[in-house]
Amino acid sequence: MLVFLSLIGFVSCKDDTNSFGESEGRLVLGMNVSMPQLDGMTQSEQEEGTTLLEDSCRVRIYNNEGLIRYYKGLSNVPSELMLATGDYRIQAITGDSVPATFKMGYYKGESNFTIEANSSTSINVTCKLKSTLVTISLSDSLKQKLTDYKVTVSTPKGSLVYTDAHVDSIGYFILPEGCNELNWTIEGTQTDGSVYTGDGVISDVKPAMRYNLVFSYNETEYNQGGAYFNLRVDETTVEKLSNIVIYKRPSITGLDFDITRPVVFEENSGEALAVYINASSALTHVIVSCDDPTTMKLPANSIDFVETGDWNKSQWATAGISYLYEYDSENDISMAKITIAESFIKNLPQGTHILSIRAVDKNEKESKEDLNITISNAVVLTESLIRTEIWAKRATLRGSVLKETSEALSFQYRIKGGSTWESVSATRSGDILTASISGLTPGKTYEYRAVSGTTPSAITLEFTTESAFVLPNASFENWHQDGKVMLVYASGGEMWWDTGNHGSATLNKNITTQDTEYKNSGNSSVKMKSQFVGIGTVGKFAAGNIFAGVYAGTDGMDGIIDMGRSISSRPSKLTGYYKYITGEVDYSSTDLLPKGATDIGSIFVAIGDWDGPVTIKTKESERTLFDPNDTHVIAYGELNQTTNTSGDGLIPFTIDLEYRDNNRIPTYILIVASASKYGDYFTGSSASTMWLDDLELVYE
Repeated sequence: MLVFLSLIGFVSCKDDTNSFGESEGRLVLGMNVSMPQLDGMTQSEQEEGTTLLEDSCRVRIYNNEGLIRYYKGLSNVPSELMLATGDYRIQAITGDSVPATFKMGYYKGESNFTIEANSSTSINVTCKLKSTLVTISLSDSLKQKLTDYKVTVSTPKGSLVYTDAHVDSIGYFILPEGCNELNWTIEGTQTDGSVYTGDGVISDVKPAMRYNLVFSYNETEYNQGGAYFNLRVDETTVEKLSNIVIYKRPSITGLDFDITRPVVFEENSGEALAVYINASSALTHVIVSCDDPTTMKLPANSIDFVETGDWNKSQWATAGISYLYEYDSENDISMAKITIAESFIKNLPQGTHILSIRAVDKNEKESKEDLNITISNAVVLTESLIRTEIWAKRATLRGSVLKETSEALSFQYRIKGGSTWESVSATRSGDILTASISGLTPGKTYEYRAVSGTTPSAITLEFTTESAFVLPNASFENWHQDGKVMLVYASGGEMWWDTGNHGSATLNKNITTQDTEYKNSGNSSVKMKSQFVGIGTVGKFAAGNIFAGVYAGTDGMDGIIDMGRSISSRPSKLTGYYKYITGEVDYSSTDLLPKGATDIGSIFVAIGDWDGPVTIKTKESERTLFDPNDTHVIAYGELNQTTNTSGDGLIPFTIDLEYRDNNRIPTYILIVASASKYGDYFTGSSASTMWLDDLELVYE
């Protein structure tokens, strides 16, 4: 399927003359995503998938010095951009970028372009499917012979488990660089109660292909002691499937004002407002409506500027609302401009007046915005909050002074829909009012307003606190074994934690395991045991470890890790319980910790605004390790343990996150625990062991 997620803008929203700044030009951006229309997918599922692609779309623009623009969510990408002259690269990705998932595919596109002075540059970026799709089906005859079956499909980076619950599920796999194979294992209970296991490899696997693994029972070979089943792999090129086209909804924006916020004027004053509508096809309806045409002195309560005649348009223009429309048939894009005259605004009485604007295009995609014009003689005005000043449990309220007053200035706030306002005194600096509030509830929407004396601002605004992200499987209760590898998540569940077991298990050792002897609560904790992994003298020292992220692969006897998981909130602490036994370093390849020194147990947490997971490589010639001083790091905290912990059980710990920048929102969190801090250098003690349980992110 071709999902055309369109971004257009052939008319400038900078001014009415499409003027350029000195040494700058305009970028007009278009995007489309080639998404497969898969067999069995309903229209609602298709629409849901399209919405997910729109919401997860990330667009980055780079110049020669690095990243200069970043947008998340297609609706947040402007229709056009004014950029300085020069060479640029644009990258767009959308979908689910994890190694293996049942949710959705991963799409990517990029292109180079040049901005020239006083000219427009049009660029269209096509995001192509990068995932390999896998479905599973078992014949009825095989199901009669093999019950409680599960089929595991994996790459070196991730795996999915298919059961009866996944009959119609599509698995999406991102093949690691240089990998063109899918491994599979089938397990089940035979009619005599015994367990059957079979495995194999699918070679020459490619992205943007769908592989249907069809397992069928072969009675003749089974009776002769041969294969239990036949496997047939049906291969389909995804992009050759039937396509449909879905367009982005029209965008409705204000010229030099935010249409989603009230526009406030004093009585008998004001200025003209212009609203632009950009669409990726011809507009079929542009409807302006209001609830009280008499008060607003309009000819009627609504008008459809596309369908109405010139006389009706003239009547509305005389009243103060005019309409202009342009359509580019060659590129099938259009622009409408609605102008609200200064005279119209000056004639509005005190109060709030709402003009609803609804736009529909020929593909029946529609958008709606309410233009709130507030006429007020209030002393104070409620202002929007700064995003980075909104935390999980605290925020800074903002307002401004419109007229001098001797009355006390304050703010009122409450959970949206609540019956009682809380009050807090405002701090004034010039005409700016602020107030810090705390004790808020994470993930809740609040409403607030500035107050002078007992008279509130005519404007009440809203903000939503950051959610308090909860670490998955933070008590380490859920585990399963995939072949030789112990994994820190339930079979068929989603992975969040990973370990170095993928590397050590190739030599029949799991350095990180589930432990039921020491725990703070529940049934188990995670045990990380540093040890030499090898045969005889051939091998390497491996530190017991656990981390948020994915073990991406093994290069010889060296690991490659994609460290980090998505987060958009800002915790203040990491707490948990641990036990640590240290030892004398008996393996060392770095002067940072020589043989004979005491080993160090380590736990650290970092949040930052990386574009993707932080790749760690331990191979000496290509060694790339995490740097706490990386400029992407927003906050960091660590615990280094050089002695055995007290007592026989686990003891509590707290790691404070020290924020280096309060004006950035994170994209990833890194949490790493290791029984040997310098395990990346294959250095530590084979006596070192760490247990960890009940981790929690604390928000203040």
